[in-house]
Amino acid sequence: MKSKKTVTILGSTGSVGKQALDVIRKFPDRFKVVGLSAFNNTDLLREQIDEFKPDYYFCKEGTIEVQRSIFDFMIDEEPQDKKSMGSLEELASVDSDIVLLCVSGIAGLLPAMTTLKRGATLAIANKEAIVAGGRHLKAAEAKFGGKIIPVDSEHNAIFNCIGNEIADVKSIVLTCSGGAFRDYSAARLAKITPEEALSHPNWKMGKKITVDCATLFNKGLEIIEAMHLFQVTAGKVKVVQHKESIVHSLVEFNDNSMKAVLGVPDMRMAIENALFYPEVGGEVIEPLDLIKIGQLNFSEPNYELFPCLEIGRKAGIMGDGASIAVSAADEIIVDSFLKGKIKFTDIPNKLEKVLYKFENIQKISFDDILALDGEARKFTYSLGV
Repeated sequence: MKSKKTVTILGSTGSVGKQALDVIRKFPDRFKVVGLSAFNNTDLLREQIDEFKPDYYFCKEGTIEVQRSIFDFMIDEEPQDKKSMGSLEELASVDSDIVLLCVSGIAGLLPAMTTLKRGATLAIANKEAIVAGGRHLKAAEAKFGGKIIPVDSEHNAIFNCIGNEIADVKSIVLTCSGGAFRDYSAARLAKITPEEALSHPNWKMGKKITVDCATLFNKGLEIIEAMHLFQVTAGKVKVVQHKESIVHSLVEFNDNSMKAVLGVPDMRMAIENALFYPEVGGEVIEPLDLIKIGQLNFSEPNYELFPCLEIGRKAGIMGDGASIAVSAADEIIVDSFLKGKIKFTDIPNKLEKVLYKFENIQKISFDDILALDGEARKFTYSLGV
């Protein structure tokens, strides 16, 4: 019988975290949860702790006393031998085979590095950490013997297509659904409401990433991710619109052949792959019925209507400063849109201002990333968001 892999999930109450626990729930003989964390959803965290019985936990919002009270309801059932950790980095330092990083924002950067420095597997669904620190994370992977496995469906597909053939890669092809407004006119885009932007045609995700999919900035960030994860130039990363979201992404090789990963649009496929790697898991998603699908469509994204895609590409070419800055700014700008303070079409205009403010900072040290992130946020607020 194969030994269980131990897993820490950072962001277990979010969309990806809950789907990860759904996968683990199906394979209790293969995985043992040793750590869980939440931002402020203590009710759900309590339920998860009760079911999976991790040794460690962390809740971002609230005092240590509030965090420790998570176990008060269990006092008559078992000894209170669980340990409340003081930060995500401390939880990431706990001995486990895999850390699934699915918290959002720059908060994922330090626990990502902590995981790799102890030689563990980092299954990462946090775009911002890769965009801001991908160069440093890849260096830590090589130095300490850990493994970075992307959990975004697109990059996970690329990861599996490339295998050990990185030297033979001609180009990487990211697919995008086009978001909720792929067929809209410019006039209609100016009137988009937050409620409309939060309705993705294919995927169920958190609010920020759903808006990023609607602007295509999500795909712009994925270009930067691909550059870091697979150590290629921006010129080798292509984007095609694929409204069905069945082909998760493709890799083109030097002989002009291509490999692709196909599957129903379900994040659990990438999560399962990351947890079981290098093995193949079981059936957690429904089979793909090609006859029922009938046809797959591909087209070029509309760069004129969705300039955020090109903003992401430009940031990747410019370097660390622009990449970190636009990633940080987007969190603030999207939040402002969701609160009704700015229009949907204001998002790319403000992102572009941030892009050119920080375009001349090509490389920075890992220790300076958070400071630059803070500087970019301060500048973004000055733009009236």
